[in-house]
Amino acid sequence: MEKEIQKPKKKKKIDIDSTMKTQLDIKGRMLINGIIIVVLFVGSIFMYLIASNIRVENRSSIISYGEKSSISYDVNIKPDSFYPTTVLGMNQQYPANAIDKIKVNYKYTFNTSEKGNYRYRYFATATVIANNRDAVNGENPLLLNRSFQLENPTTGVQNENDKYEVEKEYLIDYATYNNFVNKYKNNYGLTINATLKITFYVEVIDEYKDAVINRTRNMDVNIPLASNPIFITITNPQDISETIYDEDSSTISSTILIVFATIMLIAGVLLLFQEVHKVVKSEKAQSKFISYINKIISANSEVIIKVKNKINLQGHNIIEVESIEQLLDAQNELHIPIAYFEVKRNREGHFVIVNGKEAWRYIYKVEGDK
Repeated sequence: MEKEIQKPKKKKKIDIDSTMKTQLDIKGRMLINGIIIVVLFVGSIFMYLIASNIRVENRSSIISYGEKSSISYDVNIKPDSFYPTTVLGMNQQYPANAIDKIKVNYKYTFNTSEKGNYRYRYFATATVIANNRDAVNGENPLLLNRSFQLENPTTGVQNENDKYEVEKEYLIDYATYNNFVNKYKNNYGLTINATLKITFYVEVIDEYKDAVINRTRNMDVNIPLASNPIFITITNPQDISETIYDEDSSTISSTILIVFATIMLIAGVLLLFQEVHKVVKSEKAQSKFISYINKIISANSEVIIKVKNKINLQGHNIIEVESIEQLLDAQNELHIPIAYFEVKRNREGHFVIVNGKEAWRYIYKVEGDK
């Protein structure tokens, strides 16, 4: 008497095609999400540009202002038979022992498009700076920094004016500062690089309506000391021209656009990270799927065959089994090969035994797939 096969509990027949229709294709989902991400990024950039244009086109200026300065100097030398004149101009080299005085001139101009109330302050200093000529760790350490006041701060106010201008001239006794540095150097037996920096400092504060302009400027003349010959350099900031604008109702509308643009940008970034996470997770799951399927087929190569085409089970009484071991038990009793085919590449595979109008089937899917 033939042994009766123990049949697992029968489950409802499932149409293979219907399972595929109920799940959104992965590539299609990625394409849709990709389009959404692009729309969010492009939309946010477009809103940022609109907000920027609203502010630029609708704002009105309160006041415009400009600031400029200039520096010049002359070198007065001691009378001798080598020079036909006692005054030498800028951008030359000068014998240190021949220098008597250095005349430095500073000119500063501040102007505005509207008349306002100015407060100003200016002064001048002479600073002796000495550095060690021998480098230490690639640097020349500071040895001396001594400041002398050339002119005490001058302050004042100008009302209902659209221009402030100051021009100052200082006569520098070069020998006094040069002797000071040479005495310092010889007294301590140092090898130094020394400079006399003549600085003119000016500050202007202008108030007009709701605008407050606060400008400060340092202009320097750098005169080498304890060296021969010398070359004088100047440090004069660049001229500026700027405009102050008021805040109007356009700020509110532009702010709203910026908020929406930021929300869209954040949503796009989050969706992008979510999609990347899904792709990485899917790759790991598919790798696990391939490894599992190869392991089963390799271990049971005598009874499992891979087929290219899906087996049509329509009209068959399908018996779903819950593990590959149950399907192998059925094969052992029926002595019918197990056919394996993929329903979804690297995501869902079916192991099937067909015996007349009955079919035993084990389905293995990527974890998380329906």
